[in-house]
Amino acid sequence: MKSRKLIIRFLESAAIFILLFFIFIPASIFPQDTKEVQEFADNSILSSAQERNIFADLGYSVLGVTVSNVFLNYMNRLSDHPYGQTTWETIWEGLINPRFKWESGDRFIVNQLGHPYQGSTYFTSARISGFNFYESILFAPFGSYMWETVMEPVSFSINDFITTAIGGVFLGEMLHKLFLEANASQYAAIRAGGFLISPMGVLNNLYHRPNRESGGGNIYRLSYRTGIDKTFAFFPGYKDAEKSWDYPGGYIDMNVVYGNPFIQESKIPYNHFELYAAVSSNIEVFQIAVISDGYLFSYNPVNTERSVASTGLSLHFDYFDASNNIIGNLGHGNIQFTSNAVGWTVKDKYFLSEKAHLEFQAHAAALIWGNSMYNAVTKTDAPWGDYFTMENTRLTFGVGECVKLGFSFFHNSAGRLDFKANGYHLMAIPVDQNHSTGNIIFIYSSLNYEFPLGTILGIGFKTAFWGLLGMYDEAETVRRGLLSNCLYLRFSI
Repeated sequence: MKSRKLIIRFLESAAIFILLFFIFIPASIFPQDTKEVQEFADNSILSSAQERNIFADLGYSVLGVTVSNVFLNYMNRLSDHPYGQTTWETIWEGLINPRFKWESGDRFIVNQLGHPYQGSTYFTSARISGFNFYESILFAPFGSYMWETVMEPVSFSINDFITTAIGGVFLGEMLHKLFLEANASQYAAIRAGGFLISPMGVLNNLYHRPNRESGGGNIYRLSYRTGIDKTFAFFPGYKDAEKSWDYPGGYIDMNVVYGNPFIQESKIPYNHFELYAAVSSNIEVFQIAVISDGYLFSYNPVNTERSVASTGLSLHFDYFDASNNIIGNLGHGNIQFTSNAVGWTVKDKYFLSEKAHLEFQAHAAALIWGNSMYNAVTKTDAPWGDYFTMENTRLTFGVGECVKLGFSFFHNSAGRLDFKANGYHLMAIPVDQNHSTGNIIFIYSSLNYEFPLGTILGIGFKTAFWGLLGMYDEAETVRRGLLSNCLYLRFSI
């Protein structure tokens, strides 16, 4: 029985990794516009040939949400997952008497990355059907509520509902924009690959409904890197948790910059966003980082021959997960943190010469919903529980603040030097006796240098530090760190 569960867990993890890798890969051959100045059409305005029928748009949006939930429920049923064993009795019970509960729930990658992606399908179902960004926000909680009440026969997970609703919006608009880019490609294979970016977009195409927005030519910068990674782990008090990090592993990442970061004067949400996703693994352990920011609205206060700058209100979806597959969600071998934040952003580009320039970024944001895993070991807890029941799995939920800084130096011949530093503070909110209150500080920083081998290829070295300090009221203080070093080959357009 345990072997079967292990296989199911492995297949689920593999599916999530593949999804994370290939969400962004089709963008590598999208039509590009590399001009320094890009003009964006107001895609929210419908053409005269696409007059809006609000009832039809609403019907197709709800249909898309329902199809997404039924499909996910069916996949859970196939894997014999308890969350998929829905019956007419459980549906009725969920509708008339939902059992609201704060849950430690599933693994961190499922709760904090899988659920936001699930929420993005609800959001993009409305976006592709003709609703604008702000109207589509309502569909993420609607789809999440449907899932928790009628698609899961266990209980209504309050934290899953919030994570799905918020993360679905923060992640969904980026995926919607990238789908429009894929859909505009001249290559049929790329258009078909858009299914991984936005299944609801492909579903809309099957209905033969015209897309209300156009895409193509909006990718400002795209780079893909792959190489070998060696990580050093520091888990004071749990030395055994460090051993699985001793071996080198593979590394892959992708960085997508949509819209010119510096010449931005727009009231259309996500006319510019940056999305970075990275995965490394040596089979025993894995690291996943997703860092993003997107303008809700922006201004272009500086636009001279020497300097260009943008500033505005932005949304941030950041996910960090470094996990030991053997120890898993028991907490002692993990560094796990997520942040959904709203804040103010400044981005500046300063030209030193025709061949060299500097780039700066600064973000200060309020963290409106964050999560982190911690050790559930108190005086009465056993230090280890069964992995699959995850008796010792605990999450902290809370609010806080974050600061993200970035600096880059670029020279046509010398290459590119990048430094980033992100700092997060999470104040855990009291929910029930199974979740600790306290304060969590998470730090992520990276330094990398790339040397160009032409206009497309480059070789580089990257080092990144992850640090987690958890000061909990119902659990021991946690101090954990990772230092990752990677030699990579870069491909960019």
